[in-house]
Amino acid sequence: MTPQALETVVVAPFANERLREWPIGHFQRYIELVLRDEPARVLVVGTRAQRVRANALVRDFPATRVVNACGTMGWDDVVTTIDSAASVVTNNSGIGHLAAARGRWTLCVFAASHAWLEWMPRGPRVVVITRAVPCAPCEIADNPCPNAIACMDGLAPDVAFERFRRIRSGDHH
Repeated sequence: MTPQALETVVVAPFANERLREWPIGHFQRYIELVLRDEPARVLVVGTRAQRVRANALVRDFPATRVVNACGTMGWDDVVTTIDSAASVVTNNSGIGHLAAARGRWTLCVFAASHAWLEWMPRGPRVVVITRAVPCAPCEIADNPCPNAIACMDGLAPDVAFERFRRIRSGDHH
């Protein structure tokens, strides 16, 4: 299959607060699973300021399958890209809300910093994965987490990938 024939999986690994971000290593593992199990290419989106961090995310993958598009697209291009994506994987961020509003399959990895039932993206194709921890919701924003961001670090990418795959295929068990 040529790269042009591959579906696009949009990955938006950044948020306004670092506390709400799934670790880059988790996103790397998730991308590995996508490349292994899906005929897809991965497009990493974000701002120009996030481009260097995204380079660390994409560097170990083939450039024909994983592209760092951070800072290279205007908002209209991001919307068009999301509209044509097979799925979108994101933290609790604006991209997650946009993808949900546009009816795209959206996996939202949600930190325990905010009450997910209140702030989650909404739509029929949204899957939210979060980890219940005793300190939630902490709402500490950019302050240091006294629990080493256990709510995000403890969300295993293999579990997230498999749950999202099952729900998208219609197997809700």
